[in-house]
Formats: sequence, structure tokens, C-alpha cells
Amino acid sequence: MKKLVPFLLALLMVLAIGCTAAPAAETAADTAGTTEATAETAGGDAAQAAAQEATAAPAGDDGTITIALSSQHLTNDFNRGVLAGVTAKAEELGVKLITANAQGDSNKQVADIENFLTMGVSAVIIGGGEGPAFEPVMQKMKEMGIPCITVDITSEYSTCNLTSDNFNGGEQLSLYCVNKLGRAGNILVLDTPGWQSLIIRLRMLDTVIQDYPAIKIVQTISIGTNDAVNNYYKEVKAYLQGNSDVQCVYCDWGLAAVGASKAIRELGMQDKIFVVCVDADQVVLEEMKQADSPLTAVVGQYPDKLGSGAVEMAVASVKGESIPKEVYAPIILIEKTNPQAWFSSPAIMTPDEAWSALYPAQ
Repeated sequence: MKKLVPFLLALLMVLAIGCTAAPAAETAADTAGTTEATAETAGGDAAQAAAQEATAAPAGDDGTITIALSSQHLTNDFNRGVLAGVTAKAEELGVKLITANAQGDSNKQVADIENFLTMGVSAVIIGGGEGPAFEPVMQKMKEMGIPCITVDITSEYSTCNLTSDNFNGGEQLSLYCVNKLGRAGNILVLDTPGWQSLIIRLRMLDTVIQDYPAIKIVQTISIGTNDAVNNYYKEVKAYLQGNSDVQCVYCDWGLAAVGASKAIRELGMQDKIFVVCVDADQVVLEEMKQADSPLTAVVGQYPDKLGSGAVEMAVASVKGESIPKEVYAPIILIEKTNPQAWFSSPAIMTPDEAWSALYPAQ
């Protein structure tokens, strides 16, 4: 009997610990609320439906993988497309998904990611944003062994970064501007700070026009993502009213081009100034299709492929598989009247196809 006393005491302690731990686990699961993803431009209804968040649940002992997606904002089709791709692929692979929309606030986005880590997620996807702001929390993820998959963010702490081919896209758009300007003219640049993809697109513009000294960047207007169309419209209109010697507006993302086009049309300058941009949002293409629109060239992307690819990379990394550091999605080149006359889109071929194209007689 004396030998059984210690055993019974130990058993009672184990049972007591188990009873107190269960509510804590339930509380942790309950903390994952749902954040409604707002859509502020054309096509928002479908994207809003896709943005409904799954209930958060940490990775379980049964091997279930839980992935969290942090969106910087959902005010354009690119970011909503990334969300839609992530949602569809997570459902296809049977992955639990948590999402959060920072509504253009980088501090909130960092806080969202910090919150994900308290939930015991298996991996985190950062769907774009001001890359440098995430360095500390990304470093923490690396130290914790949690894969960090990024979209348009190059960092030493990113497990894998998925991005469109912004190098080629920026180059193609810049060469288009040189051609349409006739190798001489003034360019107004519209930018949003902090996004690595936008930095690359502007760097490619600088690189291309170095060989054309008669082309000048006369001003760069840099605005955040909140209420972007209206804010770019106001800034561009004010600038052009005082500085009419502009022939091209180079926009490194889509909503900037919509605002600029509206301003140029109101000023009656659409025959003197043309607009180009990256991002083939629905609202961008609707603007481009108007007969009097100054928007003549767009580089389009496949955001849903970036989103679905991010989930695939996250799952593979959680399973311990080897994944690439960088993944590049293709781009689409869109010209209002005659795309073949302007762009030099690269052809992708197998060795046999290349041999037939280059040496048809051999």
C-alpha cells in the first residue's frame, strides 16, 4: 500500500495539469477572429467573397499544416488576386488558413504577423508590403524555424520569395516609353515607397534612359496606398497645371495610372501626354479601353499564381523539402493599339524548338 501512495499522487497531479491546460488551448484557438477583406475597386465583390477568413488553428499533432497570410492591403486586384490564389490552393491541399488585412498600415501588418506567431502556425506568407519593416519579425521567424514565404519582398530572412519578373517588366515598359517618346522628352514618375517590386521597376527605367540623354525624369511623386486613385489624381493635376512640359507619366503600379489618366483627361492633355503602368487591374483595363484614355501600355501580372505558388512553397518547406529562394512568375505585355510594334517579349523554348527557330536549314 505504501508503494501505491506516490503513484496515486503523481497520477492526480497529471490529471490536474491536463484539466487546466485544455481551456488555455481553447482560448488560444478562439483568439483567431475573422477580418473582413474590403474591396475598393472594380471586381471587389468576387474578391470580397474569396477574402472570408478560415478559423485559425495551430498546427496539430495530426500533422495538419496551418498557414497564415498577411496582406498589406486589398484595394487593388493584384492583392486580392494573391489572396484568391492562396485561398484556393490552401483548400485544394487541405491546409488550414488564417488571413489578416493591414489596410495599408505597415505597423498593423507587423503586428498581424507577430500575432500569427503566437498561434503556433506552421508557416507565414507575407503578401507584399514595405519590406524593411518586416526584417525584425522575419528574423524571429527564422530563429523559430517557421518558414516565411514572401511576395515581392527580397530579404535574407525570406525562405522563398515569389515575384513577377519585374526586371523584364520594367525594362519592357521603359523601352516602350523611349520608342513612343522618339528618344526625347520629359517623364513624370508616380511611385509608392517601400515595395521591392516597385523599386526594381523604377531602377529599370533609370537604367534604360541612361542611354538616351534627351529623356529626363522631371519629378517623382510618391504616395501611399490609401485612397490611391484620388490622391494621385489630385497630385498629378496640381503638378501639370504648373508644369505642362511633360510627355509621359510612368507609373510603377496600376491605381496610380488610373488617377493620372483622370487628371490628364480633365485637363484636356490626353493628346500630349501618354501614361504607362504595371498591374492590369480591372479598373486599369477599363480606363485603358476608353477611347480618350491616355493610358497606352500596361505590364500585367498573374497574382493568383503568386498566391497559389506561395502556398505550395510553404507546404513543401514545412515538410522539409528543398525549395528555391526566388520564384519568378511571367508577365503580360498589353499595348492599346498594336503590341507587336512595341514590345520585345522574350520567347521561351526547349533546346529543340530553339534549334528549329535559329537553324531551320540544318
